[in-house]
Amino acid sequence: MINNKFDDDLDDLINDINSVMDNPKSKPVSQQNYQLEQQPNQSQQQKRKCLSPQIGNQQQFRTCTNLRCLKCDLQVKCHINQKWNKDADYLIFRNYFNNMAILQKYLTEDNQCNAYNCQCTNINALESIDAPQNWVCSGHTI
Repeated sequence: MINNKFDDDLDDLINDINSVMDNPKSKPVSQQNYQLEQQPNQSQQQKRKCLSPQIGNQQQFRTCTNLRCLKCDLQVKCHINQKWNKDADYLIFRNYFNNMAILQKYLTEDNQCNAYNCQCTNINALESIDAPQNWVCSGHTI
């Protein structure tokens, strides 16, 4: 009885293989399911990237709002209407990148400027300027 079940399963597998070989246009079910999973759904929209990302005052329409640093691989933060004071140095950003309570001590109010930083770079932008070369656009949904 066990041999008959084994023989039936084996026969079914051989028939499946033969049906695929006889009709090369048909794909096995496992491949069809895989291809359906790879197609983007409506929630995965295409992203458009800025070719030459700009930073600056947020009132200007060309500024990129989704920057990522290639050196430290972190998202660039923008502090609107603020600027970094002269005491903010590399070690402050390196050690306290995620600690806004400490970083806030190094920011001062300025309605004409925006302060940007990642873990390795910081910049004040009064007007629309090119982003540093290590900052790239992560993309914007269309």
